[in-house]
Amino acid sequence: RGMYATMGSPLILIFIAGIFPVTGSASATTMVPVTPGLSLRLADTYNYCEGRVEIYYEGSWGTVCGNNWDMKDAQVVCRQLGCGDAVMALPSSRFGPGSGRILMDEVQCNGDESYLWECENPGWGIHSCTHQQDAAVLCEDEIYKPTGTVGDVLLMELVGGPNRCAGRVQITFFASWRNVVCSELWDLNDAQVVCQQLGCGEAVAALGNGAYGEGQGGPLITKVQCSGEEYDLLSCPYEYRPATCGEYKDAIAICSDSGVVPTELAAVSFTSIA
Repeated sequence: RGMYATMGSPLILIFIAGIFPVTGSASATTMVPVTPGLSLRLADTYNYCEGRVEIYYEGSWGTVCGNNWDMKDAQVVCRQLGCGDAVMALPSSRFGPGSGRILMDEVQCNGDESYLWECENPGWGIHSCTHQQDAAVLCEDEIYKPTGTVGDVLLMELVGGPNRCAGRVQITFFASWRNVVCSELWDLNDAQVVCQQLGCGEAVAALGNGAYGEGQGGPLITKVQCSGEEYDLLSCPYEYRPATCGEYKDAIAICSDSGVVPTELAAVSFTSIA
């Protein structure tokens, strides 16, 4: 650690939690520097509190390399942005590669610094990585960007199955990379709501063992507990934005209009109507 030095004291920036002006790209959580100097944002997200870590330095935005990126580093980012505690530190970005300069590498925070650039590191622009390794964070809070800034489309569909009435439950929520419904507590009542919402008849089976593959996005909701009478899945009780699905796979619904007979899925386990 002796080879590293902390960067000089930055010009004072004012961060008001929950009030972050959006400028430039609508796909980035942009915090406008109130004075020339340094600022921080999480990019390529619908949510101010998760995304690829980017720093405004010398008049342009650049990224942070994920080499040795850990929870202490993520904690500093989340607190600096007024987003609560860190949930995950992602050493290679789920939010896609950034562009511009790679400004920091081998960041070593203690976790109590006020600004990310106060953490030990080799110095501005010194790095040994590519944008494929851009660091990202997930913070516990969620602060939405203004409606309309990130294609706020809400769409639910069944994917990976034989037709639109059987498959993994996938939800497109704003422009989030999260679209997976985890199968923890997933049952026929939940599948019933999905089938009726999609106009696919009645639920025939509720699966949770990956029979139709695995989605590429992150988990959006888990522990769904519908009564079966709700008009849409997001009206049911659920846990939002879990860090992972854990041991559980993507939730699957098989509807009557799919033409799929549960006995055809004998190789996999499922909950079905008796």
